[in-house]
Amino acid sequence: MNYCRAENLLYDDSKVSGLVCQDTLTGTQYTIKTRCVVNATGVWVDELRQKDGAASGAGGKRATEPMVTPSQGVHMVVDRSFLDSDVALMVPKTADGRVLFAVPWLGKVILGTTDTPRNDLALEPLPFKEEVDFILNESARYLRRAPTRADVKSVWVGLRPLVKPQDDDGDNTKGISREHTVMVSRSGMVTVTGGKWTTYRAMAEDVLDACADRSLLERRVKGVTTHLKLVGSSVPEAQIRSICMPPGLHSYGDEQAAVQAMPGADRLLCEGLTEGMVRFAARYEYAITVEDVLARRSRLLFLDALLAGSLASPVGDILLDETGIDPQRQAFEDLAQHYLRLPE
Repeated sequence: MNYCRAENLLYDDSKVSGLVCQDTLTGTQYTIKTRCVVNATGVWVDELRQKDGAASGAGGKRATEPMVTPSQGVHMVVDRSFLDSDVALMVPKTADGRVLFAVPWLGKVILGTTDTPRNDLALEPLPFKEEVDFILNESARYLRRAPTRADVKSVWVGLRPLVKPQDDDGDNTKGISREHTVMVSRSGMVTVTGGKWTTYRAMAEDVLDACADRSLLERRVKGVTTHLKLVGSSVPEAQIRSICMPPGLHSYGDEQAAVQAMPGADRLLCEGLTEGMVRFAARYEYAITVEDVLARRSRLLFLDALLAGSLASPVGDILLDETGIDPQRQAFEDLAQHYLRLPE
């Protein structure tokens, strides 16, 4: 199920036994009975934990103590010419002691990042002025020339789900561990949060161990996915290209032939994106909205928000032809403007 939201938890004898979910595109609700529920919702894990605590009687009706302290990280994208290198640059200690990086990515350069506490959980957070100033001012000391606000192609902000120490007051996130945490509630709901993309396999194995320890799932042999290839990964060595190259057909790996067989494979929407790629995303990668394609199946929104916004209409037309579902063009145009917004 795509675009599916967990509405409520189900219980048998105070043990979690399933979910009530809603398809947010159609409004249809589903009741799912299951042996195990894993709460892996990032910075939003506490919302489900509080529902679980109230329903299962943990502490009576008192809300479950939050375990996540959100921390904001800002990234800004500029043209490749500012670095002009295939090698990333990292400054381990800037003027105020923070870390700065410049990473070549898909034909552009990512500048970042920051570590700022937040008290809200916005779906699309905006950067603070001091964060933008820090990245621009510090990167000017190391790049080929000083970037300005006018040079920023896209600015995006992520929220880190840092696991909050018991005695933490939430005012400083720099000292909080980036390690992941797995917890099992009184009802048997398994929560995992913290960690990073680079540790996702270790996180998944620890979750399965926790499930097995509580007899929620059968124990599996560790490392079962060590040699399991991801979809599209079986690609000849000769076809492997630098991650610094512009996005295009090479990113599909051994699915390239299937993409080239799509209608409109030769129709270029912009550099690195064809009509055929959009149709492939709709048919085989669960894409429904313009954001699905231009932010998630390709990364154009994160590379050049102005260009991405200009493609909302043609990409939306292709998706509507493929799915018959509203591709939410205007919502994406608004989002693209959001990714261009820099506080002065």
